[in-house]
Amino acid sequence: MAVRFASTYDLSERTRAKVAVKNHLYAYYSPYAQQPGKYTIEEVLSSPISTYPLRFLECCAMTDGAACMLLCDEETAYMLSDTPCEVYIAGGSHTLRVADRRDMAIPLLPHETPEMYKDLVKKEEGQRWPGFESFAAARFAAYFAYRMAGITNPLEELDLVELHDAFTISDIQTYGDIGLRPYGQEPDFIESGDAYFGGKCPANLSGGLIGTMHAVGATGIFSGVECLWQLQNKYDKFHGDPKVWESFGKKKPDDWTSLQVPNAKQAAWVSHAGVGSHVTVGVLKKAF
Repeated sequence: MAVRFASTYDLSERTRAKVAVKNHLYAYYSPYAQQPGKYTIEEVLSSPISTYPLRFLECCAMTDGAACMLLCDEETAYMLSDTPCEVYIAGGSHTLRVADRRDMAIPLLPHETPEMYKDLVKKEEGQRWPGFESFAAARFAAYFAYRMAGITNPLEELDLVELHDAFTISDIQTYGDIGLRPYGQEPDFIESGDAYFGGKCPANLSGGLIGTMHAVGATGIFSGVECLWQLQNKYDKFHGDPKVWESFGKKKPDDWTSLQVPNAKQAAWVSHAGVGSHVTVGVLKKAF
């Protein structure tokens, strides 16, 4: 998929490397991270090949971990917490068996129009979506989750996102799948600065899977928890307390920096299962 995406949408290896640099760096500020690091683009691109074209520092670590999030009815939520959030969640499924990936019309998100995609692929090739460039399951999940949550333009309305960056390429592919950029323009989400802390919709401030870890089963919940802490304005409480670092046998870095998004009200997270054939999208809304 990485090779096909790069050739179709002109994705450079340096753009992929920027995702790895960003996510490893954000993980540096998290006591929960297992792969934190301050790397340069050159260091990412000189790391060993894992599977062409992806390099070691572009891949997550399959590891152990646990996470939990308490779900309850509205009345109970306000009894238990002063900072409850509403959650809207939907799942989508689509095969990654090449022979079974039939072409179809793109399910449009609320802010998209058919006109946006009339030149997505060469006319002589015909309509190819999802081809082998996109995770259709992620698009299906976002299609339902946004409508459930009343999200009409994710880039404008979401204050942050946590994405399933098992590899740099899956992170970049998801920018189009969930509508942070139109299909075919995904690299611009990184190159524009929108994906960074302080940008329009920062992605993976936790460090993501690349910087934190991929504990299969716990990963998606942990991504949701990171979004929850941001909306509750508790990033510093759970990432900046030296005692939290010490509980993991670590020392808080002297140059620790807060990645709390100011006045965050809405966030979304994406979690893949299988080989990206089953995807969940969750939207959290501040309810206090």
